[in-house]
Amino acid sequence: MIHKHLPFLVCCALSLSVSLSAQTKKFTVAAMNVDGMPKSVKVALVYDLTLNPDAKEAPGAIAIGQKLKDKQYDLIGVSEDFNYNSQIMDQISSVYSAGTHRGGISVNASTYINYAAKKTLFDTDGLNFFWRTNTVGVSCESWTAWWDHYGYTDDGADGLIKKGFRYYLADFGDDVLVDVYILHMDAEVSDGDIAARESQISQLVDDILRINPSRRPKIVMGDTNCRYTRDHLKTLFIDAINADGRYTIKDGWVEKCKNNTYPTYGSNALMTWEYGYEQGEVVDKLFYINPKMGMQLTLNRFYVDTDFNNEAGEPLADHYPVVGEFQARGTLYDPASYWSGGYDNDAYHAYAQAYDGLLPLTKANLKSPLKEELAELLTAHVDANSDIMARITTFRQHLDTYMSEHYTETDKTDKITNPSFEQGQRLATGNVEGWTVATDVTEAFISGIKDNDEGAAIRYFAPHDGDYVFNTWGGNPANGFFCLQEVSLTSGWYRLEGVVTTDANQEVKLRFGDARLSSGPIENRVEGRRLSIITYHTGGKITIGAEANNWFEADDFRLFRLKAITTAIHDIPVDAPSQGEPSTSNSQLSTLNPQPSTIYSPSGHRLKRPRRGINIVRQADGTTHKILVK
Repeated sequence: MIHKHLPFLVCCALSLSVSLSAQTKKFTVAAMNVDGMPKSVKVALVYDLTLNPDAKEAPGAIAIGQKLKDKQYDLIGVSEDFNYNSQIMDQISSVYSAGTHRGGISVNASTYINYAAKKTLFDTDGLNFFWRTNTVGVSCESWTAWWDHYGYTDDGADGLIKKGFRYYLADFGDDVLVDVYILHMDAEVSDGDIAARESQISQLVDDILRINPSRRPKIVMGDTNCRYTRDHLKTLFIDAINADGRYTIKDGWVEKCKNNTYPTYGSNALMTWEYGYEQGEVVDKLFYINPKMGMQLTLNRFYVDTDFNNEAGEPLADHYPVVGEFQARGTLYDPASYWSGGYDNDAYHAYAQAYDGLLPLTKANLKSPLKEELAELLTAHVDANSDIMARITTFRQHLDTYMSEHYTETDKTDKITNPSFEQGQRLATGNVEGWTVATDVTEAFISGIKDNDEGAAIRYFAPHDGDYVFNTWGGNPANGFFCLQEVSLTSGWYRLEGVVTTDANQEVKLRFGDARLSSGPIENRVEGRRLSIITYHTGGKITIGAEANNWFEADDFRLFRLKAITTAIHDIPVDAPSQGEPSTSNSQLSTLNPQPSTIYSPSGHRLKRPRRGINIVRQADGTTHKILVK
């Protein structure tokens, strides 16, 4: 999926505030050019030039895979992973999971002639990402092509493949989340090559600063083909990100090997054959970026791993991997402290909350539905004209539809204390049984809906439950209004619903854990609005309720646990008619099952009414039957 610049507008959507949880994790990261181009590739237009005459091909890929498995770095970003990906994966698949391999390249010289003449590209980026399956979960893969490159059959032949960069979200557990970028930039040293690389640097900076409001630390690694002495890498990349105000960036080699002193642009190249792999500069880079507040990465060690040689002592690839040993420490935190400059406005704050509300759906090993649509939202560019909030709302609607068709619900409202506010003392300001309410409001209480209750105004809105509702009034909008309680739930999918209302053109948010679903502007207080939100909970205590920036009323909270239909209808025998009896008709079905909970097709899709053939009927008591309708 290619990132697109998307317009921006604010409308009702999911929102979230980030949970506070201090954690510490250690992990290793490696970036390596695996030299996966075959030796026989020739560009016939340039003096029958062989692009990779010293390639180690399949034997080299096998040896690289064996080394990677032995090293067991937690995250590995590779470039030039073209024709020998299967040889690498054969060695590491028992330990590592992998991103998308986008294929190899042709070894036929005539293919290059045709491609160069048409200026078309092989549909591969040569990039891939490996992660240790038992230590980290990875999601949200996306790919972005470079806007500029230089050369087709000359100057590195960069235009013959779709070079670019990829993004991944790495989840180390315990709320330790890291954004990861892997990349491969233009090669060679002509003015055109350098100009293309510097354009690519600026494009990457733009993406890092505007891809999403993640507030997470970030790692950027890969074959940059850059040298500080030759390319404006420090000015265009390091200085540009440090100037943003929200982040600080470091180059692992500069920090650990050069005492934080960057080589001078225009000075002599620091070649490894002259200075060694500590003081010499390699074009493979490992950067890390920390938000100025919140969870931080610390680089404990950086080195070039020169152990990747064959039995003859020859390097297995053109480049040795660069390796960083990291430690993540700190907390995720409220987005209000993150924004700066032109991003510090209500529109971006709302998007940050909506964005983070989707993150529970990316948890490692979670078989989340609609993954492609979700990944597009989580990797989208956002600017002042974006429709991203509307797209998030649409995604939520799609998720609701999917879950209603593929999952059944079990009522878990008994986990909520006083869900309809029928318990406790009426008009006891600040004291609502089972709930925590805002402490600085003038009034926060249970209100009657049938009489004036000793002079208090009658609080009424249409979709209420019982004789009482929760009511707030007065107070400071800056501090917020809320009714919240903490419940303990097992891991799984849940749906929370509740009824809310407030003044005209104001909004209320239904909260489930970190996720908040906005009512959008309510035009008529008396009408109210029923909200419903679906999300995934990893288990343990979680906060539920409602909140707003002004007075509101709430009632009738309901909680449901969702379970995949396949576990309910698997191997259920068909209730076929006895010999001599007619088959069940549509009209008879409602008589046989006067209170069916739900009706499904054999594929597990929820039906509004029975169809001809087999129907799965799940009764209100939880029993399930297959009914044949003719």
